[in-house]
Amino acid sequence: MYYLGIVIIQSQDEKKTISAMQKIGIDVVSIATIGGLLAQKNSTLFVKLLDTQVDQMIEIIKKECRQRTEYVTTPLESAPLPIPISTPITIGGATVFLIPMETYEEL
Repeated sequence: MYYLGIVIIQSQDEKKTISAMQKIGIDVVSIATIGGLLAQKNSTLFVKLLDTQVDQMIEIIKKECRQRTEYVTTPLESAPLPIPISTPITIGGATVFLIPMETYEEL
């Protein structure tokens, strides 16, 4: 059985993740996307997998895609004047969707 993996990662992790997948024979197509809380650049990977490759892909993603701390400016609510403060938020890692496919054809 084949799976279509849709993997959303940070652009900083794209090259090493794709390279690691291709080294073990996983086919990957990448498109640039934007999204999330900060509207930052992401990469969405479309991955063709055999059922035996799913665990390998997950391990690569865990190894290559990491979370990062970013700072956003937010107004201090109790201040009489709008005073911006930096608030740390955690972004990154990966979001993975696996969709089973009954058939796969290259035409």
